Amino acid sequence: MATITATPVEQSMQESMSRLEAALLAPPVSGELKNWTAEAIEALQTFGPAWIAYVKEVLHPQYTEIAKSDNDLLRRVEQMLQEDKQLVTDLNDLQSRFHEFAKRAEVADKHESKIAENREALEQAGIALLVRIKKQQSAAATWLYEAQYRERGAGD
Repeated sequence: MATITATPVEQSMQESMSRLEAALLAPPVSGELKNWTAEAIEALQTFGPAWIAYVKEVLHPQYTEIAKSDNDLLRRVEQMLQEDKQLVTDLNDLQSRFHEFAKRAEVADKHESKIAENREALEQAGIALLVRIKKQQSAAATWLYEAQYRERGAGD
């Protein structure tokens, strides 16, 4: 059985995604809010360019292949392209929200509980974004497979 080796772009994206996910899922320790925030921001800053490179160098060529292989899937390709744009917009928004939160965390010190709800909302937004990105990867792989191997019947 052949082993599929990830390209450097895929590997970089997966590693940075795992790091971001770990940062978001790490439980906040009392007195460590600034560190949690800094770690999440650093992970986001690494993930952002890796995700964009992955979209351009992996997903978009897959979309092209899907479109070439099966015209019936053009609508799906258009939907995935729209979702890519929205994911990039939402990623940029999340980064901005984290930077704003970092300013609040800087002055919160002993009163971290006052901004805990904001932290939880950011955490949830980040996790939700990662789930959408994973869903996008899965959709691209599914439609690529479908385009290449779908049984089209005798009439096609």
